[in-house]
Amino acid sequence: MGLFDLFRKLVGKNQNNLVALEKLTFSEIEPWIKDKIKENEAKQMEIIFGIKDKIKIQNNELNEKIRILENFDVWAKKDKAQIKEVVNDSRKDYILAVENFMGNLNNLEIKEFEEFMKKINKIFLDFNKSSYKNYERTTILIGKEMLNIKEGIRIFSKEVLKTYEENKELIEFSKTIPIIKSKYNNINFIDNSLNSIVEKKIYLDKKINGEEGKNKILKQKIGEIKISQNYLDFLKNQKKGESLKLELKENISELKNLIDFKALANFFHIFEDQMVIVKKHRDDFYSTFLEDNGKLIISFLEESKLNNNQIFEKLEKINSKIDETATHKKEIKKDETQEIYFKIKEIILEIDNLKIEKVKEGRREEKLKINRGELMDELMQELGEMGVEIA
Repeated sequence: MGLFDLFRKLVGKNQNNLVALEKLTFSEIEPWIKDKIKENEAKQMEIIFGIKDKIKIQNNELNEKIRILENFDVWAKKDKAQIKEVVNDSRKDYILAVENFMGNLNNLEIKEFEEFMKKINKIFLDFNKSSYKNYERTTILIGKEMLNIKEGIRIFSKEVLKTYEENKELIEFSKTIPIIKSKYNNINFIDNSLNSIVEKKIYLDKKINGEEGKNKILKQKIGEIKISQNYLDFLKNQKKGESLKLELKENISELKNLIDFKALANFFHIFEDQMVIVKKHRDDFYSTFLEDNGKLIISFLEESKLNNNQIFEKLEKINSKIDETATHKKEIKKDETQEIYFKIKEIILEIDNLKIEKVKEGRREEKLKINRGELMDELMQELGEMGVEIA
């Protein structure tokens, strides 16, 4: 009887003696599994109790045969006393082995069929191992009585083996159903994960829409600012400030052209520190001049007697332009759009991150769907072999 035959018993037959194909929805699989496990366990216990009843019957029969064996008069045999002594001792040891064998069978308290059968098998093996020599020695003088015991144990062994062969599909079921349960649980876990992903994608869409809405509002606000009078005045002042910087740069460049750096270098050539400063002004006059507004270079010109009215007048003009530029800079108001542009940049970055996260969730969703499909195919095949179809 194969696994399919087992479920002919567990699931039931139709009028034509064919397996009635049972249809289940996915949600019905879990209670179906629980029911089948209970049925299998009940069937196992039924078989175990049946074997235990056979053990009791066999023990009663063996007890009668042991009494006959015990009452057998070895000393009445016409043989050497030494042989009689050996046979008598072997008989006692063999009877003890049989009693231990019966006791071990009686004391079996295992509820799982496969383990129960393994234990019975071990009890038989241990008995054969411990009783073999004593059986052979006892049969020297005692034949029929010993054969009756051996035959009784053999018949019982055959009955137990037959019971195992007829019901070993229960063992196969016990190994198969956890696999089905595991696959069902894995599919359930994937379904829960897929539901979580759907919820997260909805949440991410809402977040993206919310951030895009904020971005739209900020862009509209920038548009409104740019057409306001305040912003137009800001641009005008900014342009004037750039013009002042350009004029200052031109004035400083003109001052550089008025300075005789060759004569200045000749004057300070023996002073290393001063020469460094002279060369720095010669190579980058604009930046170096603005570091101290020309104080060092003017002091060098005065010390070397290379200063003149043109340089003085140009310096005055430059200082005036520096003051004018600084005053104008204070008057320029803050660009109202800069802070908004910064917020827009942050929002765009957040939107990109949310979209990346949504893509990752989508890829994870696809992988889970593939895994679910594979598991579902395997589950349908396993259940199909048991006469069950997922509707």
